[in-house]
Amino acid sequence: RTTNPPLARGEGVALAYRAGAAVADMEFIQFHPTALAVPPGDGFLISEAVRGEGARLLNTRGERFMPRYHPLAELAPRDVVARAIVEEMRATGSAYVLLDLSPLDPQVVRQRFGTLYQRCRAYGLDMLREPLPVAPAAHYTMGGVCTTLDGATTVPGLFACGEVACSGVHGANRLASNSLLECLVFGRRAALAAVRWLEVGLSRPKWADVEPPTAWGDVGAETALLERLRQLMWQHAGLVRTASGLETLLAEIERFPAASRRLRGALLVAKIVALAALLREESRGSHFRQDFPEERAEWRRHIVFQMGGPPRIVEVHPKSLGLSDKRGTVSGVT
Repeated sequence: RTTNPPLARGEGVALAYRAGAAVADMEFIQFHPTALAVPPGDGFLISEAVRGEGARLLNTRGERFMPRYHPLAELAPRDVVARAIVEEMRATGSAYVLLDLSPLDPQVVRQRFGTLYQRCRAYGLDMLREPLPVAPAAHYTMGGVCTTLDGATTVPGLFACGEVACSGVHGANRLASNSLLECLVFGRRAALAAVRWLEVGLSRPKWADVEPPTAWGDVGAETALLERLRQLMWQHAGLVRTASGLETLLAEIERFPAASRRLRGALLVAKIVALAALLREESRGSHFRQDFPEERAEWRRHIVFQMGGPPRIVEVHPKSLGLSDKRGTVSGVT
């Protein structure tokens, strides 16, 4: 399950990696705990602000369960809430849990959550009269192409911004809404830095080694392969991970047949995510290893991938990523 568009396959990360850019923190993938769970299911989110106002999570037996998992109950961090929901789904044999808005004032719901209310009505659900079926969905990637605060990558002349970038501001567990930084703040900074780069006549990156995307071949076969990859990633690199599951995932990825360039990008990114998750033998933020459930100080590190070499485990410092010390300027550009 995902909140992302169907065509979002990590192609930007794959293109940058093949161009020689450093990629980091790919194991940190955030799962939103409460995406609406109705067929066909389009990943529509029920805002966390609803729980902030007092909505409660119930399993399909009608039992409130979050107080058993965390002292903050429904207000616990996203990763805790998402894993608790998955555990309750497993225990009850259900594909969802229920978000109960009955403790909220109906007037508050209509005023503060009017868009949510109308969208749910379009699905035949009245959030004022019945609990909403919800379940976690893959939502946001904290990792990506390593950048300075001006969007510069380790490839001179190549800039990145948005969710494709790993700017460092999200850590291991992004806070709600600070994704706006990626779009509004770093998007502007990257654009201005790219213009300055051209104005001073600095060299442009060479793209000879980067395969351009091509049209799909056998659409039916490639769609089936992509769906198989998604199922494997959900099963083994989802909310709860283990060494054995990640090793199985990597072995399965290697068994995929030769595919179009488009699908090769998805396979490349899936492999990087799985390798990073296997290497990080701890649980931190959105990355949870059932076989290493505690956070470990020695793993306060980045895992960096770059074409032509093995993964590197480096200090949390821009210099370790091959970026400007200040993470705010492009070399040669003031």
